[in-house]
Amino acid sequence: MRSLRKLGRDLVNVVFYLMIAVLILTGIRQYILQPFQVDGHSMEATLNHGEHMLLFPSAKINRFDVVVFPDPKGSGNSYVKRVIGLPGDHLQVKNDQLYLNDLTVPEPYLEPNKSQADSHPFTQDFSLWDTLGIESIPEGYYFVMGDNRPGSGDSRQFGLVPIASVQGKADLVYWPFNQMRRMAQYQLQADGSLSISAP
Repeated sequence: MRSLRKLGRDLVNVVFYLMIAVLILTGIRQYILQPFQVDGHSMEATLNHGEHMLLFPSAKINRFDVVVFPDPKGSGNSYVKRVIGLPGDHLQVKNDQLYLNDLTVPEPYLEPNKSQADSHPFTQDFSLWDTLGIESIPEGYYFVMGDNRPGSGDSRQFGLVPIASVQGKADLVYWPFNQMRRMAQYQLQADGSLSISAP
């Protein structure tokens, strides 16, 4: 009888500790970091098809960060793209040049693909008005594009991405091991230049 009681207590303890472990893992995945596998070529050469990376769901998102979000068309898949426009921004591309709030902004993350492309322009001309019928990005939304512009379906096609739908910021590629790296961080300066924090 005692051994049955002891077995019952041990079983309750095991179940209790398993539940605690599941809650901790769920919390880590939801709020601290979660894995993601790149599917497709729209972010080459920044991210390559099949690479595994870690997302940080609660990280602050800045302009030019790489983010993951659900397909706005509702396929159930997740997309990975770069945030180009923030709420309040005016933007357009003309003659392969990004203009952001009337500043000429370089895009070093497009290299080496842009300079090696067989056809030009690498990014077709567009404006917010032409593609979405708006002059500036409204509150609560991002404008995103892939770094492999000719091969990317992005905000130019499916529209703005709700900020609330973003699953996290991509920061670390961990697989394959020989390609392990942190993502470069870009910051727009007042004169339109970019400062880069190397990984």
